[in-house]
Amino acid sequence: MVGDLIRLKLTIQRHTRGWKRLLGLAAGVLAAAVTWAVVFVAEPAARADVLLLVLAFWTAGWVVGPVLTSGAAMLRPEYFTLLPLPARGLGAGLLASAFAGVGGSVTAIAFLALIPYALVTATDASAIASLVTALVGAVLLVVFVVALSRTVYALLGAAMRTHLGVELAAVQYGLLLSSMTAGWAVVRPVLNSIPTFLREGFGTVPARAALEWTPFGLPLRAVEEMASGRPLPALGSLALLAAATAVVTLTAIALLTPHVGERTARRRRRPLGSRALTRPRLLPASPLGAVTGKELRTWWRDPWRSLEVRSALWFGVFIAVYGAIAGVPEIAGLAGVAVALTVALSGANLYGQDGTALWQLVVAESRESVRADVRGRQLAITVLFGLTALACSAAMMAVTGIFAYAVPILAVLIALLGVGSGTAVVMSVLGATPGVDPHRRVNATDAGENTAGIFAAFQIQLWATAPTSAMAAMLAFAGDSLPSWFGAATLATALLNAGAGAWLGGTLATRWLAARLPETFARLR
Repeated sequence: MVGDLIRLKLTIQRHTRGWKRLLGLAAGVLAAAVTWAVVFVAEPAARADVLLLVLAFWTAGWVVGPVLTSGAAMLRPEYFTLLPLPARGLGAGLLASAFAGVGGSVTAIAFLALIPYALVTATDASAIASLVTALVGAVLLVVFVVALSRTVYALLGAAMRTHLGVELAAVQYGLLLSSMTAGWAVVRPVLNSIPTFLREGFGTVPARAALEWTPFGLPLRAVEEMASGRPLPALGSLALLAAATAVVTLTAIALLTPHVGERTARRRRRPLGSRALTRPRLLPASPLGAVTGKELRTWWRDPWRSLEVRSALWFGVFIAVYGAIAGVPEIAGLAGVAVALTVALSGANLYGQDGTALWQLVVAESRESVRADVRGRQLAITVLFGLTALACSAAMMAVTGIFAYAVPILAVLIALLGVGSGTAVVMSVLGATPGVDPHRRVNATDAGENTAGIFAAFQIQLWATAPTSAMAAMLAFAGDSLPSWFGAATLATALLNAGAGAWLGGTLATRWLAARLPETFARLR
C-alpha cells in the first residue's frame, strides 16, 4: 500500500503546472546549496551557530510552508474514507508519501551538510565516528521535520473547525503578507548584520544555549560531542532526537486518518452580525438585499471566509508592528490601507469558494438575478472590509497621533475598496477555480487555489488606484505647499476612482457570468 500511495502522490505532482514544479525545484536546490555553503563560508568560531540557524529556518519552512500553500498536491486522508484500510496503515502510508517529491529530496540533500561539518570539525581519530553521527543525525532530522510538518498540518485542519484554529491560521497568513510587503523594516538590519554573524555567530546572545537543545540542534550537538571524543553525550543527543522523531511520527500517523464527524464546531449563539441583519429595513427587500445579507452572513459564519477577513486584519496589525520596529510610525497609519488592499485578493475566487452552491443561481438564471448576485457580493465585501479597514486606521492613528495623514489615508481607502470590489468579482468569474466543496473542507488551503488570479487582482487594484494614490502621496508629503482645495479634490478623485472601478468591474462580471453561467458551474463541479 505504501508504494501505491507514493506512486499516487507522484502522479498528482506530475499533473501540477510545470512552472510550479520548476520553481519549487530551483528554490529547493538553491536553499540546499546555501546550507552547504555556510559550512565553508562561516568562520570556524561561528560555523556551528550559522548552521544551527539555517537548520532552524528549514524546520520553520516545513512547518509553515504546507499551511500557507495549496494542499492540492497532497494526499488527503478523506480520499480513502470509503476504502477498507486500517487507520494506522493508512496513516503510515500517507506519512511515507510525504517524503516523495522535490521537498523531501532537497531537504535530505540540505541536511547532509552535517557531513562536511563533521569532517571539518573532527580530528583524524574521530573523523569516521563523527561522519556516522552526522549521517544518522541527518536521517533522523529529515524524518522529524517531515513528520512534524504533517502533524502541524493535520492539527491545523482539526483546529479550523474551531474559532481558535481560524485565528491561528489568520495570524500566519497575516504575518506572511506583511513580511512580503513591509518585511524590509526587519530584513534590512538583519542583512547588514550577516557579515558579523558569519564571523562571530550568536556571540554573547543566549540563543545558542536554547537552540542547541531543540530537535534541529541535537544533530549538531551530537557531531560536536563526537568530534571532541565524547561518544556518550553524542549518543545521548541522538537518542533524544530519535525519541522526538518517534513521538511526532506516531502523532502524524494517528492524525492522518479520515475525519468523519462534523466539519465545524456548533455555534452556541448566532453571530452578532447575523442578529444585526435581522433588524427591520436594514437591508432592502429585494434580490440585491437578499444576496448582500447572504454574503455578509457567509463572511461571518464560514470559517474559510472568516479566515480571509481575519488575515486582512492581522496583515494590518503586523504592518503597524513593522513600522514600529523600523522607527517609522507613519507606516502604522497604513494598517487600514493594508486591510483594504486585500479586498481584491480575498475576493478573487468568490464563486470558487462557494463551490457547487452556484447551482442555485443556475436554476434561477436570469440577467436580473445574475446582476443582483454580482452587485450583492460587491456590496458585502466592501462593507465588511471597509468597516474593518476604517477601524484599523482610526485605531493606529489614535495610537501614533498621525492625524495629519487622515485625508490621504481615507482617500486611498475609498479607492482601494471600490476598485477592489470590482476587481474581485471580475477575477471570480474569469478565473473561478474549484477547490474542496464547503461541506468537505478540512484544512486552511481547501477553498481553492487561484494564484494567478490573486496576483493579477493585486496588480490591477494597485494600478487602477494610481490616480488617487498619486494625489494622496502629494497631499501627504507636500501638503503645506498645495492649495487648500487639494484635499477635497483628492477625496473627490478617490470617490470617482472607486465608483468607476466598482461599476466597471461589476458590469464586466455580470455580462461574462450571464453569458457563461452553465460553463462556470461545470468548471466548479
